[in-house]
Amino acid sequence: MTKLQHPALIALMAGRWDDAFGYLHHVSEEVIGAERAQRLLDECGDRQAVQAEIHETVDELYKRGTHKSGELALAWGMLTVRPSYPPSFRSVLPQLQHVLDAADLSADDDGDARERLRIWWAAGAGDFVREKKRSMFALAAAVLAGEIEKESALETPASEVDVAKWFRTPYQGPTLTVMPAAKATRLNSYNKPFAEILDKALPLVCARNLAEARKQLGYEFPHAETALSVLFKDLREGEPAKIRPTILVGPPGCGKSRLVRRFANSIGLHHVQRYDGAGSGDGQFAGTSKGWSNTEASVPARAVLASRTGNALIFLDELDKCTKAGSQNGSLMTALLPFLESETAARYRDQSLDAELDLSACSYICTANDASALPDYLRDRFRVVRVPAPRLVDLPLLAASIMEHLAREDAERVGDDPLAPDELMVIAKAWEKAGFSMRKLQKIVLATLAARDAYAMRH
Repeated sequence: MTKLQHPALIALMAGRWDDAFGYLHHVSEEVIGAERAQRLLDECGDRQAVQAEIHETVDELYKRGTHKSGELALAWGMLTVRPSYPPSFRSVLPQLQHVLDAADLSADDDGDARERLRIWWAAGAGDFVREKKRSMFALAAAVLAGEIEKESALETPASEVDVAKWFRTPYQGPTLTVMPAAKATRLNSYNKPFAEILDKALPLVCARNLAEARKQLGYEFPHAETALSVLFKDLREGEPAKIRPTILVGPPGCGKSRLVRRFANSIGLHHVQRYDGAGSGDGQFAGTSKGWSNTEASVPARAVLASRTGNALIFLDELDKCTKAGSQNGSLMTALLPFLESETAARYRDQSLDAELDLSACSYICTANDASALPDYLRDRFRVVRVPAPRLVDLPLLAASIMEHLAREDAERVGDDPLAPDELMVIAKAWEKAGFSMRKLQKIVLATLAARDAYAMRH
């Protein structure tokens, strides 16, 4: 018998989300590269931002197509599940069960792993939907420690989990079959993962607690009041979330990208598929031909697969920086067009999958520094909304919001006193010199708190 070797099984035994992240980051750096590894670390202070980065990492690992990258992709995917949202488990539990069943483990390791996995299955069945603060790793540790009692998680089942039956369990809410089998051809080896959504009714995420979300985001982004008002007008409480194609235009550093992620998370769209407009020089957003050896499905199709929902949100960052003319393989701006009209999106023929997809429920939000750089045919199809740079008058709210965020991520910051007037004055001067950048403001607030801590230690 052998010990735990598969990275997903090692991650399964972690007692904290941070421990699983640290282990996976260490073992993945050589595969994902130093640049992506650093981005993961940079975003670690922002739970929503790091989730988006993890989703991109999973996509990148799956695209590599190697056995090792596939193992790491499954393990990283485990960091994206949330007990409060059972459908998030559908992308990892069947594969995780298969890995454990196929592993040749010692009796002790096998027993420990199955005990934890049983709790994960219980969470995937909705037993812990009220657990909004604990990660799945901490939740499993709490159940094993006797802090939480749940029969379905603790009792040994009479038989092994019927994975196929669990995955076919209907979603109680509105659904959409994005990839009907009658309009699809046989999947090739590169697109096998799409078999998981073939002819399946995928859940449509419904907007919830809009009034509370609107209030919280207004507190976090006081300078973006108008943009938030426009976005929330598209939503109805309890109905599937769908946003009109929108471009948020504003100066660098005004918080556009963070606003998109926080807005999506607050309304229930927890998977955001980011696409880098600045790095786009062709039409690969729409996918590549099935005849190519490295064929790849369109970004919206991959967003649906990654989120396992029918109304995924696609976030195109820095759209104005993409190459307008493109190459012989097209351009991002022209590739976008069929996805923006409901009629064409509902019958989009993905050239990589060779299947007709209904992508009409997907939403598209872009950011740009200058909308005038975009062609008329694109501006006609998008709603352009300005996000102004924050002002000094916004500083008290913004700084308080940053401190609240730090307290959520670091328990030692929970008892921090509010920023004093003299501290805000110092922050204001430094922030003005930094050009009112939201990214710089977070660093300035952190430096202020560090200086406060150092002063307290000396006295």
